[in-house]
Amino acid sequence: MLLQNRVIVLRVIRYRENSLIVSCYAQEHGRITLLVNRAYPNGKKAGMNVYFQPLSVLDVVYYYRPNAEMFRVKEVTSAYHFPNLHQNPIKLTISIFLSELLYRTIREEETNQPLFAFIENSIQILDNLQVGVANFHLIFMMQLSRYLGFYPLNRWSAAEPFFDIKNGKFCGAEQAHGFVLEEQTSKMLSELIDTPMLNPEALTLNQNQRRIIIEAIASFYRFHLGAGIRFRTLPVLIQLFE
Repeated sequence: MLLQNRVIVLRVIRYRENSLIVSCYAQEHGRITLLVNRAYPNGKKAGMNVYFQPLSVLDVVYYYRPNAEMFRVKEVTSAYHFPNLHQNPIKLTISIFLSELLYRTIREEETNQPLFAFIENSIQILDNLQVGVANFHLIFMMQLSRYLGFYPLNRWSAAEPFFDIKNGKFCGAEQAHGFVLEEQTSKMLSELIDTPMLNPEALTLNQNQRRIIIEAIASFYRFHLGAGIRFRTLPVLIQLFE
């Protein structure tokens, strides 16, 4: 049967000569995989490949079969026109990293409306953002951890100045297990947690601090989601802001 769904593009792989396999996060049914036939242009007619960019938000009609591993696309339209997301080199690099982040961390195939709304809204914020763009992905990563189930339980204080990665909370002394951030990094992390996504410019981080904090967050993710998780586009993102 035909099903219409709103999806967020996470990863695109070229398949055979003229098709795409697209991993998406969907408003209904969570993670799904789409097969896009005749994706590339033939003559003067535009192909559907132009729609499938990192973090594109699309309204898709596809052939749905319960328990199928992949669904063939019939129609696709853009849900939003993003004037900056894929044209601005910095925002494009961030969108590539965030799409990989979501691809590697969200595995559920069940509907999760709050998570979908969070991602969809975040993409629109990034597209419209004028200042503080270099901090956006840091805030996004911490806010995403709330939906993934390991959001920090408290905040930095002089009495609890170390962030315990294992237990997801700030504590008063370095723990025996050793998975603890040093005090200054812990304080930066707490400030990051409290910074609204709409005001990333409120964070005053230099290049070195930004590198330290994103590596700390990546370690936090790996501890709670599996040591095997690696973000291949992270070095590119770090280099972008050096």
